[in-house]
Amino acid sequence: MTWNLSFSTLAEYDPGQPGINVPVILRLAGSESPCLAKIDTGSSDCIFRRFQGELLGLDIESGDPRDFSTATGSFRAYGHAVTLIVAGMEFDSVVYFAAHEGYNRNVLGRHGWLNRVRLGLVDYEGKIYLNLA
Repeated sequence: MTWNLSFSTLAEYDPGQPGINVPVILRLAGSESPCLAKIDTGSSDCIFRRFQGELLGLDIESGDPRDFSTATGSFRAYGHAVTLIVAGMEFDSVVYFAAHEGYNRNVLGRHGWLNRVRLGLVDYEGKIYLNLA
């Protein structure tokens, strides 16, 4: 059996680097916070460094509090509604900003990103195919 999928966007990344990193822009009320984020299909939500939210002028702790658990421990983050831009695709999402400055990664997870796109991945070529869901 064969399956055909169509995609409107191609993004490329360096498959020689650890993780699948893509450029992301977070936007809120005219302010932008660009960063690289890892695609993480195992992460329940999109989580960003505290610094990324502060660049948008957010009072991080005024957001919706949530505790996250990982294999190495747990941490608190706060949810805020922002515009998320990945590979030219733009949509409104609730993302979380880590409470602690020691949290040092940006992650595109299921809720807020992966549940809004169709994703095709060819890792050995470093290619990500995307379409809005």
